[in-house]
Amino acid sequence: MVVLSTELDKRINSYNLYAETTFGEYLEFANDIIKNNDFQRKRVNASKTIYSLLKSDLKKGCVIPPLVLAITDNNKIDVNNSEELSQSIENVIKNTPQNVLILDGLQRTYTLIDAYNEILEEYKGTPEKISEFREFKVRLEIYVNINKFGVLYRMLTLNTGQTPMSVRHQLEILYHDKLDTDFEGIRLITEVQGTANPNKDEFIFKNVIEGFNSFMNRSELPVDRQDLLDNVEMLENLSSENIKNDLFEDFLALYTKFFKKLRDKNGDYALTEEDRQNYEISNTPFGKNVSKVFSSSQAMTGFGAALGKMKDLEVIKDFYDIEESISQISDDKSDIKWFLELLKRFDDIKTNSKKIGNAQRMFMHYFFRELFNKDSDSYLNLMESVKNGYKKYCSQV
Repeated sequence: MVVLSTELDKRINSYNLYAETTFGEYLEFANDIIKNNDFQRKRVNASKTIYSLLKSDLKKGCVIPPLVLAITDNNKIDVNNSEELSQSIENVIKNTPQNVLILDGLQRTYTLIDAYNEILEEYKGTPEKISEFREFKVRLEIYVNINKFGVLYRMLTLNTGQTPMSVRHQLEILYHDKLDTDFEGIRLITEVQGTANPNKDEFIFKNVIEGFNSFMNRSELPVDRQDLLDNVEMLENLSSENIKNDLFEDFLALYTKFFKKLRDKNGDYALTEEDRQNYEISNTPFGKNVSKVFSSSQAMTGFGAALGKMKDLEVIKDFYDIEESISQISDDKSDIKWFLELLKRFDDIKTNSKKIGNAQRMFMHYFFRELFNKDSDSYLNLMESVKNGYKKYCSQV
């Protein structure tokens, strides 16, 4: 492998290395890279597609567009050491393939492997033919010093013409390493591990992902499948962000601060039978305490969508504006009427809505926009935010 040039991708603050290698050298680690790649779409059946033609062309030594890789562990790579850069890249890819992702070229890689297997079968007694195939050239673009959000951004820009898995699914894979680790005092767990206990600082991983996905899409509604238009619109949103930082971590840190503020404010209050009857709240409330309600997907997606919308409308500049506001929310622990009002509104939605989950998300979206909009009469007032957020919700349905 020979690195021919090094360029800084200023959009994602990552170095892009242009390299040349051979079919044989790439095939030595190609299978390991594929095994480690959960991001891309599944393999396309090559029998009746353009890939069957590509396989025949590869056996003849055709030139294909560069394959795009990303190395997520850059501790051993010094891009300024040009004399040893090629060898360093080669060593990292071969020795730690689990840190290498294919951003563009997964189907071509599968096809190249198939072509080689056919060459091995067809020319068992002709090693020079096999050697000739292995010496054909292939070019690589390799991103190094790239963070997770840079990986996501580049994957979306490189694959918007295909039918990729949803962005939400990609995010789940991208941040899989956050599971069962403490971040900002919060532990993320999967649904299969059991019910998260928000009173013990646990969030369901999927809920956080959905909240962040709502921020990027500026919509609290769940997205099961991302189409081309959705990807383009989301990329336009991402293009306004500074992705030198990890936005997902920033989002989680901000929501955690808000979550803990509410919990500290309302202490250990849990819905009592007396309060339930006085406020005519149902026997099956949305949640009996602040922790339960605000660890839900409805709350997190509403929060994410509200932040995204306020940013687009230039109500806020960045997460820091919200962080400052959170600290100013009243600490009056005796004030629990806003929470009872919130539960009552959730009951009203359940009674009057056909798509209850989506309606609850929309309500929380407007609740947060009322709460954190400095130009709103409800600014940092929880009770007024519940009331006016519900009015805004009703005006939209």
